[in-house]
Amino acid sequence: MAGKKRDLEAAPGATDKMEPEFLKEQLLTSKRFKGRRDIIDALLEDGKLYTITAVEEKIKDYRKGKVK
Repeated sequence: MAGKKRDLEAAPGATDKMEPEFLKEQLLTSKRFKGRRDIIDALLEDGKLYTITAVEEKIKDYRKGKVK
């Protein structure tokens, strides 16, 4: 199996440009996040779906954080 897919029905008023969602495990094995696997593993929750935009935003916010 290449990956898990969900059947999605468009909600009324939804746009045609819905972003695909991926599991943490799928993102960890992707080429796009090859150099950031450790941060992905720490920031994302197992079993939860994320868009690429959401993951990039989480990484950006984390890197802006202050050292305590």
